[in-house]
Order: sequence, then C-alpha cells, then structure tokens
Amino acid sequence: MTPHPADLLAGMQHAVGIIAARHRGDLDGAHALAEAFTDDAHRAHAFLLLTELALTIAADNSGTDLQTVVRDITLRIAALATAHQAG
Repeated sequence: MTPHPADLLAGMQHAVGIIAARHRGDLDGAHALAEAFTDDAHRAHAFLLLTELALTIAADNSGTDLQTVVRDITLRIAALATAHQAG
C-alpha cells in the first residue's frame, strides 16, 4: 500500500527534524522524533525521499547533474570506509 502524500511529507519533516536535532546535539529530541514514525518502512521511505530531495538540491546548487553528485558521494563513502578499515 502506498502511503498518502501528506504522510510522506510529514515523514520527511520528521527526518529533517531528526537531522537538525542531532546536528545541534539534541539526542533526546532526535530520539523522540524517530519514535514518531509508525514503522521502519515509513522511516526508511521518509529518509529515502529526503535524500533524493537533498541530492537534487545539491546538484542544482552546484550546477552539476545528479549522477555526478551521486558519484562524488559514492567515492567519499568509499574513502570513509577505507579510512575506517585502516583505523
């Protein structure tokens, strides 16, 4: 069953709130927002949509295409994984 668009948007707002709360060090607030999700699938869908939006904004702001942004992020993740394995 496909979630209602209003539910998807609310989920994306919760996801943004979690990120903002974590960024300002409010782990209790982030946890409370995470608990607002009805289930893991809803949470995953919200973060997927938020990620797609963020990548699109990054591509638009950098003047590059989305595939280039995704490739750059993939390379950075690989570098982090390599550094983590070495550390």
